[in-house]
Amino acid sequence: MSIFNHERVILKVRRHPVTFLLHILMFLALLAFPSLFSLTTKLIEYPLPTGDAIQVIVKLFGTVYYAYVLLFILYSFFDYFLDIWIVTDKHVIDIEQKALFFRVISKQEVSRIQDVTAEIKGVMPTLFNYGDVHLQTAGAQGRFIFRKVPDPYGIVAQILKTIEANRKRSASSAP
Repeated sequence: MSIFNHERVILKVRRHPVTFLLHILMFLALLAFPSLFSLTTKLIEYPLPTGDAIQVIVKLFGTVYYAYVLLFILYSFFDYFLDIWIVTDKHVIDIEQKALFFRVISKQEVSRIQDVTAEIKGVMPTLFNYGDVHLQTAGAQGRFIFRKVPDPYGIVAQILKTIEANRKRSASSAP
């Protein structure tokens, strides 16, 4: 598979699925909140106001609330799914979804990478083997960060292999 002229994709990386699982758990909690609130008011026998106008307001509030919860999970999914990092034999491409209609795409040559670091911080990242990969480059971009990616040490090893192969190819083609 090639993206640019005669480039071979080495890695396509997205965030670890466990990081999206936390959003799903929050989504489920937000879905359950109105039911828990209603149950709590019934259990403590707190009288809620009744009447046609109150019922309309409650239904309107519920509709708006569930619309926001749905938008939250859709935004979280698009942010998770559309953030991708691609390493080819010549470039590193960072495609980052910043907002619903705002995407930033950065590209840097593999030959300009000066330092590659993997970082795993915390209990959950250690248990599920995900973390950040930092690429320090010589360009204006400065630093690429692959956030919460699976197997960061394996990704670093693959990038270092790609850098070494790129240097060997450049050295053999130099006059």
